Order: sequence, then structure tokens, then C-alpha cells
Amino acid sequence: MRNFIKILSIVCLLASCKQTSVKAQSGSENSNVSEKLNTYLNRLEKNGFSGSILVAQKGKILLEKGYGYANRDENVSCTPSTVFDIGSITKQFTGAAILKLEMQGKLSVQDKVSSYFSDLPKDKSDITLHQLLTHSSGLPPGIGDDYTEISTQKFVNEAFGKKLLFKPGSAYEYSNVGYSILGIIIEKVSGVSYEEYLAKNLWTPARMKQTGYKKPEFREIAVGYKNNKKWGRPTEKEWSDNGPYWHLKANGGVLSTVQDMYKWHLALLNNEILDSKAKAKYFTKHIEEGEGANSYYGYGWAIFPTPRNTELIAHNGGNGIFFADMWRYLEEDITIIIMTNAVNRKVERIASNVAGILLKPGFDPNVTKDLGNKEIEEELVDQLIEKFMASIASSDKKVWKTFIETHTASHFMNSFPMEQHLNYFKEFHDNLGGGEVVQIKLQENEVVFHVKINDEISVVNFGIAMDAKDKFKIEGIQM
Repeated sequence: MRNFIKILSIVCLLASCKQTSVKAQSGSENSNVSEKLNTYLNRLEKNGFSGSILVAQKGKILLEKGYGYANRDENVSCTPSTVFDIGSITKQFTGAAILKLEMQGKLSVQDKVSSYFSDLPKDKSDITLHQLLTHSSGLPPGIGDDYTEISTQKFVNEAFGKKLLFKPGSAYEYSNVGYSILGIIIEKVSGVSYEEYLAKNLWTPARMKQTGYKKPEFREIAVGYKNNKKWGRPTEKEWSDNGPYWHLKANGGVLSTVQDMYKWHLALLNNEILDSKAKAKYFTKHIEEGEGANSYYGYGWAIFPTPRNTELIAHNGGNGIFFADMWRYLEEDITIIIMTNAVNRKVERIASNVAGILLKPGFDPNVTKDLGNKEIEEELVDQLIEKFMASIASSDKKVWKTFIETHTASHFMNSFPMEQHLNYFKEFHDNLGGGEVVQIKLQENEVVFHVKINDEISVVNFGIAMDAKDKFKIEGIQM
């Protein structure tokens, strides 16, 4: 399960809403906003988007609708009740389950993993549950493919057999492995399967009947598509009798709907499932998501400060086929939940654009043209990468600024201040400057290339779109 928290896209939105104050809206204003949201999603649908969305503000649902097809072969449309793989949003359930067990007096987040596993390597024995929850354990991001069969004991042995990335508690590194270890601890402490514990203690109290791995009687699970080719349903992949194996279980892969996730949001507003003490731990900014990230990790949630001196609590996730995003502005009482069965880079900006419509008067989200059947021309891509590498080899901010102004899409360039762009280019300079491009892969709407520096390989991803003049532009950069 990949980490899909995109700091860039969220910073874009936060920076774009600096002067906005949020006021209660009248019925007619709600209607206008709903219409604007639907217009935006209809434009996305025409451009290939398929999925479901739920947007609520001040306790009223402004948009609850499906777009495109959940099953293209059978012409089954997406609806608000369509079931999707929600990816790493699963982690908030694992975090809540650990806190629920703590409420029940069965464990403490300060417990060491050596309390639950015997014969651990000395450097791993003092890792705490808190460090697993906050990605500060030093365990690696992953140790196997999502759908590779593996026993519980073998997973534990391999996870704790890997070399630590850093001393536990000293740094941050997103770790799916850590959350799967938490899932195994949930089973050990509760005496039931991971899914059974979550169903009884989280999902049933929240009245979420379409959330889980295998227990629910799902009405319609969306078929996944990658590069317009059928990938299938998650439940058709290699799963055990209790759902996915530990490479995926407890860190990702839970199936749900936008409607159920809204019920979860509502349940978290009261103390029915987690009490106030547990929720304080749940949403605390425990650790920064990397030096200078200006975003923080709680227990399965990322927390972002906004220019309005409020906080955005969010998480997203995906596997390159399915993608889901959940944003909660608690002070402004705004909830945005998005799910898709055919991910592309544009989907990752939907929550940001929806928030812009709600928070910034006059905001009009840009919908760039899809490349469609037009192939990315290799020569032009080579030139673009060459210019990017030349710019970040320089330490001159003027050179970076010229590249950004010349080669990025306008909506990407204008979505947050140039100074913020330059800060990211400094990171590119520090990490990639002077490197050698050793591999380039072209795929639909994106370019992935490998940069070798000091015998290490870094992967860079460009999102590519066409501007109004049919010129290729970068609409996102990920390293």
C-alpha cells in the first residue's frame, strides 16, 4: 500500500485561501455551491473521472453523488453507495482500534513491542506502539507486494529482521509495515480477527454496514482500471479467508463507501466510540512528516495548519488503481470524501479544488485536458527532463523560477506562492542536483524517471498535461 499523502496538493489549497473567512450559508447559497461543485465534477467526468464524492458543510450534505462507471463492461454507474478500496485511509481505523483497546484497559500506546513478540532483535525490542502509530519506529515502508501470501509469523520475522532506518523515535518514515504489526497486536490482544474487532467496536457502532474486508454483504464493489485497462476488484485478488495478507492488512485495503465514511466522520464528533482522551491522542500533532514539511502525523491522520489558524485533518490512500481522499476541517465544519476506481494525477487534486470552492469566493478549479490517445513524445520528454535536471543542478533561484514559469501548468504554478515552489526546488537541488538520469518510463499522463546519485537511485514523477496551446506542461512533481 503506497503512501499517497500529498503535501504539495494540500499546501496549494491552504495557500490559496489566506483571506477567506467561513460563514454559515443560507439555503440558496448552499444550492449555488452544490451546483458549482456538481458542475466541476461533471467536467471531470467528461474528462474521464469515475468515482463517488460526498461534501458536507455545517451539518448539511452539499453533494452526494457518483460519476462515471463502477463497471464499464456492464455499464454500472458509480453511486454514493458504490464500494471502493480506500487504501491507507485504513490506518485511521487501525489507530482507532488501538485507542479503543487502550480505553478497554487491554494495552497502552506506550507498551513496547517486546510485550507482544518474543525473541526480537535487541534494537527492535524497545519500539513502542506509539512509534508504530506515528511512523517513527524505524521499520521500513514495506517488505512485499500487497497481494503476496505470507503467514503471520513469517511477516513478523521479516519485519523485525530488516535493518532499522533510524533509531526508534528519532525520525519519521512512513511505514506500512508498522501498521500491519499494529494489526497483529490487535488480534493478539482482542483474541479475534482484525476485521472482527473493528466491525464490533468501530463500524457497527457507527452504523457502517458497507465497510470491511470480507464480512459485509457488499452491494456493488467497483471494478478497478489502470491506464484504461481492467484490473478487477480487490476481492478477486489473492486473499486469505480473513481478507488480505499482512503485507496489506491493517495498513490498507479496507473497502468502504463515501456514505459510510461520512458516518465515521459523524461518529468521531461525539464520544460514542472514542472518548475525548482517546481522540486527543488520535488527532495530536505527534511528529512532523519530514523536516520542514509543515504537516504532522497523529494516529492514522495527517494534520495540516491552515492560514486561518485552524487545522485540516486528512488522509488519503491508493494502490495506483483505486484512490480515496478524506478531508475534515473541524472548525469550519467541512467534510470532503472522494473515491475513485481509476486513479490519475487529476484525482489527487479534487479535494483541494472542492475545498477551494467552499473556502474561496470566486474560485474556479482548472480542469486540464487529458492526453487521451495522444502519445507523450519521447524527444520532448527527454528535453523536459534535461532542462529540469539542469535547473536543479544550479543553486540560483532565478534559474529555478524560470523553469517553473516556463514548464509548469498555470494552475500548478499559481496554486501557491513562488517562494513555496522555490523551497521545494531547493529540496530537489539538495537531493538530486548533479545526478544522472538512468531510466525514463512514459505512461498515461505521467513520466517516471530514475536519478542516480552517490550510488543511490531516486524516483521522480512528473504529472503531464496539455495547456490550451496543446503544449506539454508539468502539473505535479513527486520525488
